[in-house]
Amino acid sequence: MRILLAPDAFKDCLSAPEVCRVLEQGILSVCKEARVFSAPLADGGEGTASCFAAGCGGKLYPVPVTDAYFKKKAAFLALSPDRQTALVEMAQASGIQGIDKNHLCTRKATTYGTGEMLAAALQLHPKRIIVGLGGSATTDGGMGALSALGVRFLDENGEQLSPIGENMVKVREIRPPEKADFSGVSFQLACDVTNPFFGETGAAAVFAPQKGATPNDIALLDHGLRNLAGLYKKAFGRAVDTLPGAGAAGGLCGGLYAFFGGEIVSGFSVLANACALENKIQTADLVVTGEGRTDAQTAFGKLPVRVCTLAKKHGVPCVLISGDIASDFDAKKAGFSNAIRLKSPEMTTQEAIKKAPELLSAAAQAVMKEGSLWKTGI
Repeated sequence: MRILLAPDAFKDCLSAPEVCRVLEQGILSVCKEARVFSAPLADGGEGTASCFAAGCGGKLYPVPVTDAYFKKKAAFLALSPDRQTALVEMAQASGIQGIDKNHLCTRKATTYGTGEMLAAALQLHPKRIIVGLGGSATTDGGMGALSALGVRFLDENGEQLSPIGENMVKVREIRPPEKADFSGVSFQLACDVTNPFFGETGAAAVFAPQKGATPNDIALLDHGLRNLAGLYKKAFGRAVDTLPGAGAAGGLCGGLYAFFGGEIVSGFSVLANACALENKIQTADLVVTGEGRTDAQTAFGKLPVRVCTLAKKHGVPCVLISGDIASDFDAKKAGFSNAIRLKSPEMTTQEAIKKAPELLSAAAQAVMKEGSLWKTGI
């Protein structure tokens, strides 16, 4: 029996490769003859670089960077085996993971470290650079990343501004670097949101609140993003104000598009292509996917449902194992053969996180012991 494991990370708990390892151990403990294959996945946010390297057999390269609040940290980027494709995961440098939630202040945050990673990737001379966008602590419209690449953001007095969110509104002129030839490199901006650069559904209004922004901060940041959009068009000739997805990662997507051009692509598709996911699904007897928490939003194209859709296309049953499943999620309607919730009603979230490996292994064993969990559907 061939079983494909294709989960997302369990946020604040286990990475996607770790989820795969635990599931495999659980499966093999009760079904030693099973052939288990792993395809850990991500959607452009945290874990994208490691999943990309694992999927294509590439390597991870360490890069010293500046985090969202100008502190030094270690990060890494991924490089394909043929060295033709580099993947930069912005969450490695400018992500919210690991930052004390009580001290978040996206007005003061920067994507400068992501620019440092891009500079390091360019030094490797790839033909393609993919930027994974998601999980950011920032709302600076890409001002930080472009500053690290030599772009100057000047105020009304011609002074260079610190590249943080609250300074977007102060920019009066953008000066491109004197030497910036990226003509031999194609850029893909990987994300799975379609939010615009600014406005009611833009980067500030939708995402800034979870990064520590107050209502006054949101208004200031949105005003700044509107300001940058006009200046980007003037400096680089590319419009971002109506570009779907430009608001991803606090507007970093729009800033990078303005500077580099390229295309906005699905983060899930990047990883799916890197690991030949559809081909692996076609040869499987069962697919197991999962995530930390599943709710109604999952049905609107989040990673587990994307995996399930591919499995359904090829007539392969797909089981969802999730840390928690909200009552508003209809697993059968979404196409899953079954759905297993790790967190019991009487268990707290912290308890579930602490016991995640144990619970995950037990769920994998249950799938193998009880064929009805996937052969007959929900």
